[in-house]
Amino acid sequence: MTAVPTDSAEKPAVADAGVRSVTRVIDLLELFDAAHPTRSLKELVEGTKLPKTTVVRLVATMCARSVLTSRADGFYSLGPEMLRWVRLAGKTWAPPEEVVDIMRQLSADTGETVNLYIRQGLSRVVVAQCESTATVRSVIPLGVPYPLWAGAAGKILLLAAPELIDDVAADSPHGPEFADQLREKVEAGRERGYQLVHGERELGSSGLSFPLIDSHGTVVAALTLGGPTGRFTEDRTPHYIECTRAAAEEISAIGLPGLD
Repeated sequence: MTAVPTDSAEKPAVADAGVRSVTRVIDLLELFDAAHPTRSLKELVEGTKLPKTTVVRLVATMCARSVLTSRADGFYSLGPEMLRWVRLAGKTWAPPEEVVDIMRQLSADTGETVNLYIRQGLSRVVVAQCESTATVRSVIPLGVPYPLWAGAAGKILLLAAPELIDDVAADSPHGPEFADQLREKVEAGRERGYQLVHGERELGSSGLSFPLIDSHGTVVAALTLGGPTGRFTEDRTPHYIECTRAAAEEISAIGLPGLD
């Protein structure tokens, strides 16, 4: 008699294959950005390091579902289905207009770019931004993940997730031994009420970040001022701190739907 596999024996393999396929689709999508709005099949194969046959199969499925589009020049771009997702994501993550007004005023008062960060796993992501009008300015792309181990916002967001510090340190270029130093910096920011860093993620760039707190006293986001280190001078920084603190308190009082 031939043994028939049970459901329990089959499910893990099927689940693993499904997860692997989803991961590969995401890897393909992440190859498209502002600098590369279109990609050739060769670029997709090289970028994902997957077999060409696998990429061809994935791309064909994504094109059939309008997630990707095959262009007349032989290149691929994001498909029209992405427009629906982008609009939905924008509505989901956009802060209330009164919060955006506060961010705009903070940018006007300081002349710097204002970012609203949230934590996603071991990363920080900008979900709202008011860009500086200065010719030389700091701009972080919306939705792009940045590490928690570097930058002012990362240390603010770790206030709500201290259990992740070891993992964040291990994921950093400094290795697991960086955990104690990172923990000290996070706690110093807790006592001070804010984080101020210079050239930590990128040379010549500075960041000032305050926590946004929900009604339960939990840090749910970080309000961050970013700009060239040359403008974060001893005479300017106190003004930056005062303005950003006031804005963070106002936004915390209003609240952030979906986060608090």
